[in-house]
Order: sequence, then C-alpha cells, then structure tokens
Amino acid sequence: MKWYEHVSDIADHNLVNVMWPSSSCDPIAADERAGLSSRLRCPLCKQKLESEKQAFSCSPCGRTYPVVLGIPDLRVYCDPYITVEQDHEKGRIVQAQAEHMSFAELLRFYWENVSLPPTPVDLREDFIRHVLSDETRVETFQQQLGDGKTCLDVGCGASSLVGLAQQKFDLVIGCDVAFRWLVLARKRLQEMGATANLVCCCADYLPFAAETFDLVTAISLLEHVRDARAVVRECGRVQGPGARLFVWMANRFSLAPEPHVGVWGVGFLPRRWMPGYVKWRRGLSYDKQYLLSCFELRRIFKNARYESLTFSLPRVTDADLKGRSRFEKLGARFFRLLSSIPVFRWFMIPISPALLVLAKKARDDASGP
Repeated sequence: MKWYEHVSDIADHNLVNVMWPSSSCDPIAADERAGLSSRLRCPLCKQKLESEKQAFSCSPCGRTYPVVLGIPDLRVYCDPYITVEQDHEKGRIVQAQAEHMSFAELLRFYWENVSLPPTPVDLREDFIRHVLSDETRVETFQQQLGDGKTCLDVGCGASSLVGLAQQKFDLVIGCDVAFRWLVLARKRLQEMGATANLVCCCADYLPFAAETFDLVTAISLLEHVRDARAVVRECGRVQGPGARLFVWMANRFSLAPEPHVGVWGVGFLPRRWMPGYVKWRRGLSYDKQYLLSCFELRRIFKNARYESLTFSLPRVTDADLKGRSRFEKLGARFFRLLSSIPVFRWFMIPISPALLVLAKKARDDASGP
C-alpha cells in the first residue's frame, strides 16, 4: 500500500477538528492573509473555505484545517518523513530561532539540529550550499517564466523562486508539504523584502480553484512524489487554458552523481535495485526518490494535455561548483562547453544533470471544479 492511500482517513486522524494552540506572533499581515485566504479551497471537495481566527473550515466537508504559526495547513496526508505533529514541532523550533538569526544561520541551524535522521556531513554541506545559491540558479531560467497575474510554486521549499517571481507577477503563492520548510521560507522572503503567501498542502491535492494561475512551477518536486502523473494533472487543474507549467527536476539518466545521495550510476539501474545499491554504496535509504527521464516526463505532460513542450539545459553556475571534487568540476566545465554548441544541445538533454521543461496547457482542455 502506498503511503498516501486512504487520504480521507489520514486527514480525519491528523488534521480535522483539532484545536491548535494559537501563536502569540502571527507573521502574516492582514492584507496578505486576505489576498491568500480568498483563493483557498478545500483540498478534497474544492469548495470555498470559511476563515476563522486560527483555522479554515469547510462546511460541505465538515473539516477544519488549522493555521499554525500563521501558515494555513491544508494537508490531507502528512509529510512522508514525519508526522503532522512532529512537523509542527520542528516548525516551532525553527520559528523560535528565526527571531534572532539570519536565513543562512537558520538554515544551518536546521540541518545541524532539527533535521533527523542526521545527514552525512558532506551531503549536509552540499544541501546548504544548494539552498543558499537558489536565487542565482533561479535567475538562470527566470526569463523563461514570463509574467502574468498569478503564479503558484508547488513544492516551494525555501522559496527563492517565490520571492523573485514577485517582480513579474501580481500574486505569487508558495506551497509545500513540509511545514518546517515553510517557516524557513518565510525568513528568506522576509530578508528579500517579499510577501510570504505560503500554504502547507499536498501537491496532488492543491487547495485552489480550477483555472486560478497563469504560471505553475515545480522545482525539484516531481522526483520526491510517488505519483508524478497525479501531481502534473493537479497542476493542470488549477491552470487556465494556455497557462504555463515549468518543471526543473534531477534527471534519472544523468551522468553526474545522484544529487540526493551523491552516488554515481543510480538511475541506470532497474528501480527495484536502486535502494540496495545506494545502501551498499552509501549506507543511506533510497525509498522516497523517484527520478524520471526526459522520455518519461514527456509522456506525463502529454497525457495531462500539455502542449508546446520545450526542454532546455541547465546553466552550471560558479555557485554550483563550490565544494565539488576536481573530477566533478572538470565534468561541469565540459558540460558548459558542449552546452554552448547548438548541435550538441539536443543530444545532451537525456543525460543532463537536470531536466528543465516549459509547457502550455491545451486551450481546449476542460478542468474540474
């Protein structure tokens, strides 16, 4: 049985009709809350929610969704790594430190003191560098995103894209299944001087009405969900005809090491062998990563009625090379060289470190409620 099956039962157990302690500090300003709350819907029945002091309620469903530390929690199942209660507690620990730490300090505090089980030091340092260089990475593809009125970043993580997208969109909302990361994201957005419209929810049960967004982005998301097809379909539901979906994800058939565990050649094995191979090589579990190839991703987009698919290569920045081995740096520089030659670009996409794809929702597509 998949960990996310029977979501209604999980929602009833974890999130429904529970009285959550109020926070003495609600960091969401009143005008920001109004702009966000007016667009929220029940993630299950998709009907309008009624805003209460520390919760949102759905009259048709009879469900109540809490607002914790000022962040609406509209999940219908929990984060695959920890329970809802554990996630909220980690968020409170992070929020307590956010009052007197910078985002960079808070990020390191999280990885060294809050994240469990402990991450190997080399991977932890890679993850910290990666998050701190997110803004530089987003700037390399920001022009592809275009502009518009509304943007949703699904699986927003630390929300660098949410902050930068506010330069081109009137309303930008970030959502993630990990509550603790939204608390981190709020600190980053505060330092960027950006609005923190953040929602905790599941990527395949988005709490928004149909045809709400001009752009939906999913950066480093699809490799972390069991059913990428369901997530892409749900992204399509909340988009209007002709709206854009931009995806960035680690490539299964990359010639570089698998970025989550730092092991070479994982994606070339049959999926059933991958966990054992990673356990043997690195002593780490590998049961919550589901990397796709460009061919699999294309089929998923086509089946979800997206058109005008455009794949592109990632730009390797100087920040990406920090902390890398000499061999990895050499490979990255060779990748840069080949990427600059038009005739090689198409042939490199199947083995590129990351897949970048921009697609448009078919204009004759009919969405749900």
